[in-house]
Amino acid sequence: MLRGVVFSFFLSLFVSSALLAAPAPRPVHPRAEEYRWLYESLFADTDLNLFPSESFISFFVHLYDSDEFMPSPELISADKLRQVSRITGTMGYVNGVIKKRYIYDIETSSEIVFHVRVHFKDPVGEDVENFRRKVAAAQNIWNASKVVTNFSYRFEFEVVSSAEEAHYSVNVMDKTRGPYDMNWGRDWSPTTIAHELGHMMGIADEYQTLSGFQDCLKTSLMCSSSNGKLMAHHYYFILRRLVVR
Repeated sequence: MLRGVVFSFFLSLFVSSALLAAPAPRPVHPRAEEYRWLYESLFADTDLNLFPSESFISFFVHLYDSDEFMPSPELISADKLRQVSRITGTMGYVNGVIKKRYIYDIETSSEIVFHVRVHFKDPVGEDVENFRRKVAAAQNIWNASKVVTNFSYRFEFEVVSSAEEAHYSVNVMDKTRGPYDMNWGRDWSPTTIAHELGHMMGIADEYQTLSGFQDCLKTSLMCSSSNGKLMAHHYYFILRRLVVR
């Protein structure tokens, strides 16, 4: 009897501690239900039915964007594209509370190229070459998982030698969590860099940024920066910016 009471006491203590440690549920974006049709379209081939709350979070965090144009995915077509050379805006960062800038170029010839240039401040030793290799690998990650469209497009990420020609100029640190536009870590993997480059193109964190709590879809790269994968909605939220308004 006494053993059962002691066990129950420690179990309740553990549960209470876990509840105190877990971040409060985040508020749903005010227009999320308005775009449920878009969510269901973009997540139709994912874990939508297995993890509905997690996948919905991984969707609506991207609505915290200064570009509020959300066309039907079917409109992302060659005959609907506009001519634009640079994309700029702000995305929701830290659970949508902070607005963080994104900027990248669009180059058009035989195909559309999404081009991001990164400069490293005061690198030492093999820093530049190491990051160049990892950025190239991150580029391959973005190009390997592209959604199918009736036009050709690709992603090109470049390490450049001067801040003047870069979209972003960042510090090099041994270890860091970022933010993406200020500090990069020498210990980052190509997958983590692919996640950070997503931010540079206006794709927000899906996990709770301050705590690191993952209440989002674990298979998504923007939820799990070290081992997630790029998904259809990541490409949609970039490609939609090319559609004629």
